[in-house]
This record gives sequence, C-alpha cells and structure tokens, in this order.
Amino acid sequence: MSSPQAETSPPSTASCATPRPLATSPSLRPALLRAARSGDERRLVKELLADPSAPDLETATTAGGNTLLHVAALLIASSPSTPSLRALTRATNKRGETALHNAVRGGHEAAARALAAADPGLAGLRGGAGETPIYMATAAGSLGMVRVLIKSYKYDDADEDEVPRLCSCTGPGRRTALHAAVLTSNVTEMTQELLQWNPALVKEVDDSGSTPLHYVASAGNISALKLLLRYDTSPAYVSDSNGLFPVHVAAKMGYGQLIYELCKHCPDSDEKLDGKGRNFLHIAVEYKKWKVVWHFCGTPELERMVNVMDYEGNTALHLAVKNADQMIVSLLMANKNVLPNIVNNKGLTALDLAVLATDKGMSYTLNPQVIILRCLAWTGAVLTPRRLDHFIDEFHIGKASGNELKKFSNIAQNLVVGSVLVSTVTFAAVFTLPGGTISDGHPHGGAPILSHRYTFKAFVMANTLAFVGSTLSTIWLTYAGSDHVHPLLRALYMFFSVVCMEQATRGMVAAFALGAYVVLSPVTERIAVVVCMSTIATLLLRNPSNWQLGFLFMPIKRRLGWRGAFKAHLPQQTRSRLTVGIGSNFACLILRRMLGMLFTYSFIFLLALL
Repeated sequence: MSSPQAETSPPSTASCATPRPLATSPSLRPALLRAARSGDERRLVKELLADPSAPDLETATTAGGNTLLHVAALLIASSPSTPSLRALTRATNKRGETALHNAVRGGHEAAARALAAADPGLAGLRGGAGETPIYMATAAGSLGMVRVLIKSYKYDDADEDEVPRLCSCTGPGRRTALHAAVLTSNVTEMTQELLQWNPALVKEVDDSGSTPLHYVASAGNISALKLLLRYDTSPAYVSDSNGLFPVHVAAKMGYGQLIYELCKHCPDSDEKLDGKGRNFLHIAVEYKKWKVVWHFCGTPELERMVNVMDYEGNTALHLAVKNADQMIVSLLMANKNVLPNIVNNKGLTALDLAVLATDKGMSYTLNPQVIILRCLAWTGAVLTPRRLDHFIDEFHIGKASGNELKKFSNIAQNLVVGSVLVSTVTFAAVFTLPGGTISDGHPHGGAPILSHRYTFKAFVMANTLAFVGSTLSTIWLTYAGSDHVHPLLRALYMFFSVVCMEQATRGMVAAFALGAYVVLSPVTERIAVVVCMSTIATLLLRNPSNWQLGFLFMPIKRRLGWRGAFKAHLPQQTRSRLTVGIGSNFACLILRRMLGMLFTYSFIFLLALL
C-alpha cells in the first residue's frame, strides 16, 4: 500500500512538456481518502465533519485526478443525500469521466441509480473517450444498467414529455447506443428497450454513414433485423459513405437468409445500387459468397439481377470470372436466364475474361481458370468478334512469359524428389518379397515361396510398373530441368514425366495393396480385404481437384440436357482462340482421365495371367 505521503503528493509532471491542470489541485486528506475507500458511511461522514478548513471537495483530487465521489461511488448507493457528495456528481477525473462512468464500467447498478437520481442529466454527459454512461452500459451488454439510466435520465432544462436528446446516448464515431445494442448478446431486449425510450435512434447514422440496420446486416442477426424493420423500414434505403445499403452489407458478409428478409420488407432491394452501380448480387459475387448466389437461384430477385451491368458494364458473371470462382460461375451458368455473351465497357465478354485469366504458358488443367473456361465454352459462350491474328497478338497466345523457364526448373525439382523416392522403394521391394523365399538347400533356393499365386504375380507387375514409371520420370525430369535443352523439348519431357509419374504412383499403391493381401489372406482374409479397400481412398483423394470437374456438369445439364455432356459444342473458331486445350466436351474429359487408370490396372492384372 502506498504511504500517506505518496497519496497526498501531487502527480509528477517532470516528464511532460506541459504540466497537467489537475496537478495543482488540492489533495484529499489521507484519512478522508481511506474512509471513502472503506465503504463505511459513518466513518466517511465523521471525516467530512472533522476538519471544517479542509480543501473544497469539488476540487480536491487524488494523484489520479479522482474526486471524492469517484472514490466513494459505491457508497453513494446507500447515502445519496450526503450534501458534500451530491455537489461532486459532475466532477471529472483526468480521463474526463464522472463518477457515473466509473459506476457503469464497474457494473454497480445501485451506485449508478443513486448518482442518476441525484443528477438526472448525468447519464448524458460524455467522457474523455466520447462515451456517455448510457452508451457504455449498452456496449457492455448490461440491460439492467441501461434500464436504470434511461429511466432516470433527463437533460438540463428539458420538459417532461420531450424526446431525449440523441447526444445523451452517443459514443465514439457518433455511434449511438442502438448501434452498440444490435451487436450485444441480448440484442432483442436491449434494442426494444432503447427503441421504446427513443424511436428516433433507428434512423441515426455514425461517422461512416451507417445506421443500426447496417450493423445488424453485418452481424447477421435476423431477429434484430425484423425488430428494426417493424419500427421503421426507411433505414433500409439509407446508404453509407461508401454507397452500400444494408442489403449490400448482408451480401458482403454472405447472409442469404437476412437478404431474403430484407427483400420481404423492401421488395425493391434488388434495385438498390452502390457507388459502383452494383446490386447485392454483384457484391456477393465480388466477395465470393457463393451461398448467397445459391440461396437466390431460381428466385424472381435473381432473375431480375443476373444480367444487370454496373457502371463498368460488368454483370455478375463478369465479376465471377474475374475472381476465378468456379462455384459461382457454375451456379450462374446453371440459370438459363443468365446471358453469357454480354459485352462490358471494355468490349469483353465473360469468355474473353476467362481467356485473359488463363496462363498462356504451361498450366495445370484443373486450375479454376481452366474449369471456368471449359464451363463457358461448352455451354455456348462466345468470344467477341475480331480478326484471329489481332486476337492472338492482343491476348499473347502462344507466347511464353518470362517466368516460363523458371516453371520448368521448379516443377522438375519438386517432382524428381517423388520419382526418386518411388524408384527407391520399388527397387527395394524386389529383394524383400512378401511371403519370403525358399531356403538355399532347395533346388529352387532363393525363389519366392508364393510365386504360384495370382495375387503375388499381380504384385510383381504393379511393382514393375511403379519402378519403370518412376525411373523414366526421373530421367525425363533431368532433361526438363536443364537450361541447355530447348523450351519446347523441356515442355515435352515435362509432359511425359508427369504421365509416367501418375502411372508409377498408381502402381505403387496397387503393389502395397496386393503385397498386404498376399501376406494376410492366409491368416485373416477379412483384414486383407479391408486393407485393399482402404487403398481406394488414395485413388479417390489423390487429386482433390478432380472433384472440381463436378462443377461443370450442372450448367451443362441445365443448358444442354443430359445428352449435352456427350456432344461436341465447341466451335472450331472458338477452339483456335483458346490459350489451353480444354477438350471437345465433358464426356471426353472424364473418359480421358478414366483411361489412364484403366491402362494401369489392365497392365497389372492382365499381365499377371501370364
């Protein structure tokens, strides 16, 4: 505990360029300070009457700038009528806060009730941080404290029936108590209490131009939204300083159900545009909120918005292509009302943007940009009419970028690690065959014991395929990563090395499953089957990007029907302008991938019959 001398000495100002004004204020007597902190009313009153020549209690402070009322805030609850204390209700400490601010911050309702009763206008005074006690209580989520303060509040010289001033419940950034209330845990009760006290709060905006409805839209609280809209729907038509309406904020956060409620109360919500001329569908697409797009699929609101262009001429489909969001592109293209060939202010269709976004050199065929390119091209999207040679020059088709050679080196370095590992494992497996070998004393000493079994032969073929594929991949990757080889040859080596590596990994997985089955089946065939079946997961999850091809099926089925997946719908003039090969149709793409697996397992299980 600090010594009495430390309590009575004024705060040091040696480190400050300008001394604080409160540093020259008279200090509270140590005995009086201890009595105030004790919470004993009799002791405090005795000390107050003990020294008539004591400093004026309205100016006497502690080293922290707190008056006697700040220190004895809890005592006020039991002694609100002490004349010396009531005179200090509006005294502020160094933070510019009254004793009521301290009582609210500490959650002391009794003290707050007594202080508010002694000075009805005290709850509307701002502290140094710009917070009134009413705002502080609301932000803290203290419903009881809010009820105490708004019940007793009355600003100076006000009539009994006059509506409370808005400044009585404001906080930093001109936020009102209602702005804070809609973000609390007990939002419904708090909001109802404040709106019954002052209904005008629902229309007030903060420094960013946001109403409480904007805050509700950002939080996604549907019950609070319904409550505010029952009082007044006009805030739904107020935009903030960025031009965003509450429905745009909800779309930005991805709250589809909340947007639906807004559209029920305000049927023209789909016509509200932000500062860039974008509706809430544009906003949802820009921030990749696919659930909002999915929520409104097939609704009248979506049908009215899908082809609306912003001030740059971009539809929602243009923005989805720019963001490389294959999920949203698929959802939009599955809607027949979406027109994929609308041209924006730059003269580009959605397919033009997809071509621009695709890597011009070596690229991964399951990248989102390529998936989007396939989705648009296979469902009837077209490029803007122009000369083919101009198109090639403008989009730099066939011209490798400066980073293309770096790609070869980086990919080769990464793949060669895996190929060498597979080669090492499969090479060692030849000398540690499952089931062991025949002893040396036998005429066939050293031969595999289980060589007569079909599953063992299949194991050998799978291991052979893995070894050959990984070895070839390692050799070709050496050429692909060499700067002395021409880029065209490096690309060719890279392609074949990737194909061989795929076969090698499939063979290694099959060799593991077959080897485990050969060893375990004589003992427990059920476990052997479980081990073999579990390896199927590696085939299904080997490349999660394969599942993204499912995004292509829905728009193809909706626009072209079931047979559309098996028909070639890519015109030659469009094919010649694309930067990557995408195949003729969806069925060919799937079949080509299945043929790779078919070759692997045909090689293993057919040659094992020899």
